Amino acid sequence: MFRSGLLVMIITMISRVLGLVRAGIIAYYFGASAMTDAFFSAFKISNFFRQLLGEGALGSSFIPLYNERVEIEGEERSKEFIYSILNLLFVFSTIITILMIIFSQGIIDGIVSGFPAETKLLASRLLKIMSVYFIFISLSGMICAILNNFKQFAVPASTSIFFNLAIILASMYFGKSYGIDALAYGVVIGGVLQFLVVLPAFFKIVKGYSFKIDWKDPYLKRIFIMICPMLIGIVARQVNTIVDQMFASYLAAGGVSALENATRLYLLPVGVFGVSISTVIFPGLSKAMSRNNYKEATDNIVKGLNILLFLIIPSTAVLTFYAPEVIRLTLSYGKFDEEAVRVTAQALLYYSLGLYFYTAIYLMTRAFYSVKDSRHPVKFSIVSIVVNIVLNFLLIEKLEYRGIALSTSVAAAVNFILLLIVFRKKYINFSLKKSYIFFAKTLIVTSFALLASFKVENTILKLIVFSAVYMLFWTRSLIKNKMEVF
Repeated sequence: MFRSGLLVMIITMISRVLGLVRAGIIAYYFGASAMTDAFFSAFKISNFFRQLLGEGALGSSFIPLYNERVEIEGEERSKEFIYSILNLLFVFSTIITILMIIFSQGIIDGIVSGFPAETKLLASRLLKIMSVYFIFISLSGMICAILNNFKQFAVPASTSIFFNLAIILASMYFGKSYGIDALAYGVVIGGVLQFLVVLPAFFKIVKGYSFKIDWKDPYLKRIFIMICPMLIGIVARQVNTIVDQMFASYLAAGGVSALENATRLYLLPVGVFGVSISTVIFPGLSKAMSRNNYKEATDNIVKGLNILLFLIIPSTAVLTFYAPEVIRLTLSYGKFDEEAVRVTAQALLYYSLGLYFYTAIYLMTRAFYSVKDSRHPVKFSIVSIVVNIVLNFLLIEKLEYRGIALSTSVAAAVNFILLLIVFRKKYINFSLKKSYIFFAKTLIVTSFALLASFKVENTILKLIVFSAVYMLFWTRSLIKNKMEVF
């Protein structure tokens, strides 16, 4: 299981590094301005439902129901369930795309009301172009969930690589000719590539296709019953981002871009570690809970939390203590000046304070899904969004963009703590003693790595020294005890 997680992490790391390259290319050609604010805002809206249809509600609902049907009716009959879901998804995403095109101006006016009129018009035009992306990313996301269920993790993890490449090439070769529109067309092409790349592996599994929707299928009804509370929870998390964006639209030009660039950097470990670990653990955790094997389930959860500590604590240290250096290394090229570095670095520092909580939310949410409880994650997501809105309102005047980033971190902490407390109280009261001890060890080792690398001038060498010292302390334990170290 954890070997699969390592493979997914490696592929995801490549994708995320390309994401950083993508951010650097955009910063180089377009800087951080009202124009990039318009693009990032429009892209967030067109990308709003992505989590709902891939690694989120639909995928999480599909896995247990599909496996149950295979046990009862066999694999051939169960494929009809796959076809019905994908066909319905195509119809739904097409309708949403048409609505986004028609009402793009109204959507932009409602979400980024603080933008100047010219920036709103540009964002509206970019949203019209990128709306089509929703169809392809929806289908690609669902197919990725299907492939994950068949223990094919590599292809789904690699889809973002093609998306990033499309935007990078669009920026480099068409940025001068088409301006910011080149990025929007790059998004659409990236979505098409993400869809096409999963088709060979998908058809190898299903060996055919049917465009029929079986409206009488009871599993179709059950998936919609399961998905509704999950959708509310995931929408709440996405609304958190939109709320940040709405508040940021009242800041000076470049504020949205600073938060977007900082978000991309702190989401690097979230995607590489948090999503990868939870994606691989979820199928095994679901099976353990269905067999009432609480020992195995506890082992999976505790190991997952400790692996995240092992990976996230040093990541947090780097992104907080070395934030300006990281920003200069990844983004400070072309039109991205020193003022943009300063603003983005400060946003990154405050975002990074909630890094562990944000990654661990993915794992604890899957723990609830494994016992078919989607209500509690929804409640806690709603609580976190309320916390985020209140803190944004209280902090934005004094801390500006830093207040927005800090609010997101605090909201993530509240969400995770509620998930952990209620799961232990309601389902498995597993001991956290091992995690507390592991946290203390990780913190001490991270401190030594910081002390060893702090005075190093060159950023790349600084990060190499930090990583080498950190891993040196753990090498003996990892070789001797392997996964038991967690």
